[in-house]
Amino acid sequence: MKMTGFKEKQETQAKQHFFAASVHEWVQTTPHRDLPALIKMMERSGHGYNLFLVPLPHDAEYMINFFQPQVEGTQWLGYFEGKQK
Repeated sequence: MKMTGFKEKQETQAKQHFFAASVHEWVQTTPHRDLPALIKMMERSGHGYNLFLVPLPHDAEYMINFFQPQVEGTQWLGYFEGKQK
């Protein structure tokens, strides 16, 4: 059975990652933490957070300023309200 698109998905994930930040924490996707797991971690805290798509591998070094990745081409995907406990 051929896994269509599997290699392309891996290559895309290797070139970019998601980054989420609140005033209390930040989390990024990795080969072991996908986007649903990232969102679950951020929602668990109960605080609102911003979500970004960063056009670099997850292990690249870059600056974070005011909770935002400082990488050219980064896309802000939105602010997500926290759910108060």
